Amino acid sequence: MKYRLITALIITWIILSKVCTAQTDFDFQKLLPEKFDKSNIISEKDYNVWGTNVLKGKDGKYHAIYSRWLKSRGHHGWVTHSEIAHAVSDKLTGPYKFKNVVLPARGNEFWDGDCTHNPHVIEQDGKYYLYYMGNHGSGYWQKTPDDRKPSIKDDAEWWVNRNNQRVGLAVTNDLNGEWKRFDKPLIDVTGNRMMTSTPTISKRNDGKFLLIYKYVKPHPKFKNGKVIHVTATSISPMGPFEDTGIPFITHPSASFAIDDHLEWIFNGNYYCIAKDSRGAWSDYPDGSTMLFESDDMGLDWKPAKNFLVLKAGEIKWTDGSVTKTERTADMPKFYMEDGVPKALIIAILPKDSEISYSLVIPLKKTKQ
Repeated sequence: MKYRLITALIITWIILSKVCTAQTDFDFQKLLPEKFDKSNIISEKDYNVWGTNVLKGKDGKYHAIYSRWLKSRGHHGWVTHSEIAHAVSDKLTGPYKFKNVVLPARGNEFWDGDCTHNPHVIEQDGKYYLYYMGNHGSGYWQKTPDDRKPSIKDDAEWWVNRNNQRVGLAVTNDLNGEWKRFDKPLIDVTGNRMMTSTPTISKRNDGKFLLIYKYVKPHPKFKNGKVIHVTATSISPMGPFEDTGIPFITHPSASFAIDDHLEWIFNGNYYCIAKDSRGAWSDYPDGSTMLFESDDMGLDWKPAKNFLVLKAGEIKWTDGSVTKTERTADMPKFYMEDGVPKALIIAILPKDSEISYSLVIPLKKTKQ
């Protein structure tokens, strides 16, 4: 019996080793079209659109769950005025029609009472789990007119909201229904952490859920703190999540090693696309999207052989035009079918503009 158990464990280890060994020749760029279609843009007349998830609901329609905030508040209004909204379409690529706000402001007496942002939505066993950043301020912004633009440089109150960011979770059985949100964050601050934010989650080959989020801690070299991404695991999408103690994709020379990341398992291999937010990883323009891979269930990551996913600086359209960009491919999300990415959704901020939108990019057929 003892030897049978040992044999079974060895076989299991071999299987997991095979499915967790990164496919070193995988090239994400080959999944992308050379030019993008403007008809696939998700936008709103009065609101900036950002960080868009697309899921197919039980009604057979396509549901977009995304961040939005008034255009009149400017780009940096995301940290003070964002809300998480819901739009619906009969087609993956749209057009999407706004339906409702799923996580509205509920007052700065709540930990997420002023702002909800950066949703990451998964479906598991018939339920939908929405991980997000929530925050509250002092109440200052509620007394300002809608054309008052928050400023990182000039507004101490902007930083009040920023430093009150926490990771939260909301749950529903139906994308057309109400989302249950909670009175406490999913990931609060501990120790000298100033905030927690920007969660993504994936289900590993061992059945555990891998949550990746960032926090900021005081640092003498960086005025507003050093940003650190970390990993946590749980046997349930509801948590509780336990930090692994292992940082996620760090770089010794950067306060912001990566940002706006997305992890998934493809052909049994763990991958991540992430923004090189400070140009620390390559000579490509700052903000270019890069591919990382992991051989150990999403804990130890390294740059992939085919590192570049999308070069920052411009978007080329099928109509022949080009949009110069300040933010080229922020907050990437996948539309998935049967665990396979079918479309990449990115947020775009044109250069010299404060008006953002999302773009659905159908992917070329992947090799199975």
